[in-house]
Amino acid sequence: MKIFRNQDYWDERIIITIVIFIGLLLGSTYLVFMHNHVFLYKENGPLENIQVVTLMLACLVFFTPVVSQKRMDKLILLFFAFLCLSFIVREIDVEKFDIPEILIVLGSGIGRNIILGTGFIAIFSYAFFNFSYYKHLSISFLRSKNGVSMITAGIFLGIGSAFEHAKLVQHHQFFEEMSELTGYVLILLVAWSILKNGIMSPSDT
Repeated sequence: MKIFRNQDYWDERIIITIVIFIGLLLGSTYLVFMHNHVFLYKENGPLENIQVVTLMLACLVFFTPVVSQKRMDKLILLFFAFLCLSFIVREIDVEKFDIPEILIVLGSGIGRNIILGTGFIAIFSYAFFNFSYYKHLSISFLRSKNGVSMITAGIFLGIGSAFEHAKLVQHHQFFEEMSELTGYVLILLVAWSILKNGIMSPSDT
């Protein structure tokens, strides 16, 4: 049982994203190790900003079909959009922005955790009422190319967390940020693929 249509997986948006990422990887590696431009990986620096932009784009790509198309996979897309949102608020320190206090409360600490927790609980609760359908859909997704890509993205995020504490490694923060960016780019690639090819209902197989 396949979850994705095998049509033009390598479309131009995926290719452009990969080319841009490779350019960023090579360019930033050169600047950090050859010219010691450590500002690239500092807190709220260029690499972190690129991560946020990547996540925002992925979130938008996942969410757009939810409101604009008739699809059977909307809950899966909504889950991934909300997952991207959780990564965004993790990367952004809203406390440092000159914004209303209510937005700071909602975007950080307990307020952020409550909003994210409520959202994920709502999504999983809805899926529970159609458990069999979403179980098969999720298993099929995890066995697909995009599922493997999403799992790989999680692995890179884990590697990034490991480098965060590897202070004996030169430029360990750079490896942390690049590992995280790699994970986020993989998520964006999955978003592009799903937007084009869609997730098929198990009944369509």
